[in-house]
Amino acid sequence: MISAKALGAMPQFVLEAAGERRLLRAFDSADLPVHFIEERGGYISEHALATFVHEAARSAGQQNIGLLWSPYLTVADYGAWGSYVLSAPMLGAALIRASAVMPFHSSADRAWLETSGTSARYCYRFGLRSHFAYPDIGFSAVGVFLSIFRAYLGNDWKPSAVLLDFPKVPGFVEAEDTYACPVIWNATRLGVEFDASTLRAEATPKKLSGGSTTVGDISRERLGGPPQTLRGQVEEVVWQQIHREEMSIDATARSLDLGVRTLQRKLASEGVRFREIVNDVRVARAEELLTDTREAVSSISSMLGYETANNFSRAFRKLTGLAPSDYRKMNSDHS
Repeated sequence: MISAKALGAMPQFVLEAAGERRLLRAFDSADLPVHFIEERGGYISEHALATFVHEAARSAGQQNIGLLWSPYLTVADYGAWGSYVLSAPMLGAALIRASAVMPFHSSADRAWLETSGTSARYCYRFGLRSHFAYPDIGFSAVGVFLSIFRAYLGNDWKPSAVLLDFPKVPGFVEAEDTYACPVIWNATRLGVEFDASTLRAEATPKKLSGGSTTVGDISRERLGGPPQTLRGQVEEVVWQQIHREEMSIDATARSLDLGVRTLQRKLASEGVRFREIVNDVRVARAEELLTDTREAVSSISSMLGYETANNFSRAFRKLTGLAPSDYRKMNSDHS
């Protein structure tokens, strides 16, 4: 799983380049709720992110879309995570911070700094390199961590080389135009190469004045980090499906890049069934709606995908011990 904040400026780029209808189509293809266009709370699967990128490229009719939006992607859009990284006193410390707090951003991605004499590399590994959209993911990732360098070195700074761990793509010359430096294809890792002396570049006093963000702030904003168990990942996906009012094991398996039977088998090994997770999430959402809205019980039932209000009431009572109407009386601020 990866923070939904990783979408960054991508949705806005697609909106401006292709229009709202095609942006919505890209979100739908990735099984993502449309509220992620504006709000970036929670985590999405890496497969969903990569699928959105692929569909965005197709919808916008743009080859190598990752190169097009790469200059507009920045860790400054990553909330407390980005603020913590960019509040480091020197570039080297910022890169080390980015590596250290990467587990709050993604359960599978990793970043690290390498130095050798006067040369240094900052490298990144995406958790789903097998996806056919990986080249655009790679272009995007380079854009994101170049934003860290330019926050300290200025927008005119260029790396010695960009390292791409995949073969040349059609229109590959666009990469050198985008990054304004040599590009090494089929490299052993994804990253940027640069003069090690730049690691000592200091932040401006103005930038440091906002340097009170802590790792604790990241943890609170991101609820402790991405879910580590399959059950937790499925719960995250089902919460997204709740907002789309389309809950299904097929869509969940697709989002997690698993077959349905594989998903069922893995959940069984954790002692839970998909239906149990759906019921838990449905009831938790129902509790919120009963407490914070005036929606009728029948409307909430329909919203959560129950065939009848009676089915909803039975499921709700089974998990809470109360009928929906009684729960509302006990907890609603609107009574």
